[in-house]
Amino acid sequence: MLRDRSVILVVVIAAAVGTGLGRGAGAVLESHLATAAPGGVVLLAAAAPSPAAAPTASGAPSASGPSHDEGEPDDATSDNPYEEALPAHPVASRLLVPARDGMLKLPGGHFTMGSASPKAPGNERPVRATSVAPYWIDRTEVTVSAYRACVQAGSCSPPARASAACTYDGDDPDLPISCVHWADADAYCHFVGKRLPSEREWEFAARGALQVPFPWGAGASCTDAVTLINEQSGRSCGRRPARVGSHPGGASIFGVQDLSGNVEEWTADWYVELLGPGPAPRAGAAHVLRGGGWLSTPSQSRTTSRNWGSAVEAGANVGFRCARDDDPTPTPTPAPAPAP
Repeated sequence: MLRDRSVILVVVIAAAVGTGLGRGAGAVLESHLATAAPGGVVLLAAAAPSPAAAPTASGAPSASGPSHDEGEPDDATSDNPYEEALPAHPVASRLLVPARDGMLKLPGGHFTMGSASPKAPGNERPVRATSVAPYWIDRTEVTVSAYRACVQAGSCSPPARASAACTYDGDDPDLPISCVHWADADAYCHFVGKRLPSEREWEFAARGALQVPFPWGAGASCTDAVTLINEQSGRSCGRRPARVGSHPGGASIFGVQDLSGNVEEWTADWYVELLGPGPAPRAGAAHVLRGGGWLSTPSQSRTTSRNWGSAVEAGANVGFRCARDDDPTPTPTPAPAPAP
């Protein structure tokens, strides 16, 4: 009995030491940030998603592609094979950016897009240097209430009730709208004088110049995002998506919320399996979905995770947010010349 207690004591001490070392590994802060907040995020090992099957040349998903049936997912039975190395720099603090009418103005700039992990799915590699111009993006996903206003105005179609989990006919107007086709999302954004974000804009909003696996840093948790609880479980963090903005700890460095989980989000871009440094494709068989949703695994909800949806995709895991170009600098009106 004494020997058994000694073994237990050794295990407890080892676990405590390991936890301390793990926390210490995330103590280095991003050097270009002006200040470090006391609540800087400690980074843990993060996982990359299982690659989504690309649409075929004819526009139909390949036979090996994942099902987009939004029923209750089956429990996973294997370990996640896409373990990423520990990022060196956590998100130290959030940057203050201009806010207006539910949108945030992001400064744009150069950043690294994609995953550097050799184990990441092929559609996230290789990493590539790219840039975006300053732009505005919704702080949260579009809500049921906002989308209903577009339907009532005759500019949007009611979402197809593809699942009992679709949010449009529910009793909570602050949930993110789901079960929307790409064309419906595009129509709504134009209705409110905006557009869907490009894939580059979406990823920049999620991580800026930081190479972090999740908008908040690392370490998947139901505290920060609503996804499946882990890689091996078919249970979600919630019975449905959460009200938009209800997980402030999961916001990105710019304060953009719900970019991981809740509902995966349509972007303006056509999907291609491998992205190069050039412009986005002008045509395709499917559009890009980013961020994962409440029925996605944590590894499918990272800042670099890429998925796709065809024109008929409208499941309970799918929603969107809008963006718009930066306001042009107004030209000052010259003062009238004094009367002679």
